[in-house]
Amino acid sequence: METIYSSLKVNNEYELCNVYSEEAKSLLEQALLKARISYYISFPRKRLFDRHKFNCIFCVNENNLGEAEDIVYDIFGEDDPEIHMISQKNPVDYL
Repeated sequence: METIYSSLKVNNEYELCNVYSEEAKSLLEQALLKARISYYISFPRKRLFDRHKFNCIFCVNENNLGEAEDIVYDIFGEDDPEIHMISQKNPVDYL
């Protein structure tokens, strides 16, 4: 049985930022939850010569991207070494 939504492609996640410390991760999680912004966290594979011991990527829906960026800049500012802004479409294609 096929529905009208079967052929619909749903891939509207944007990579918001890389986070390089667990403290920054918990701060950002709390702020996004408080603002009721849906997110998920991906953990990229460790590389051999990676200079960061901790690395995760926050991804949000494209409808909430602007609000999430504002939250990140309010908490961490422009030049925080624990955060690297990405703000690009997630390259993973699920369908």
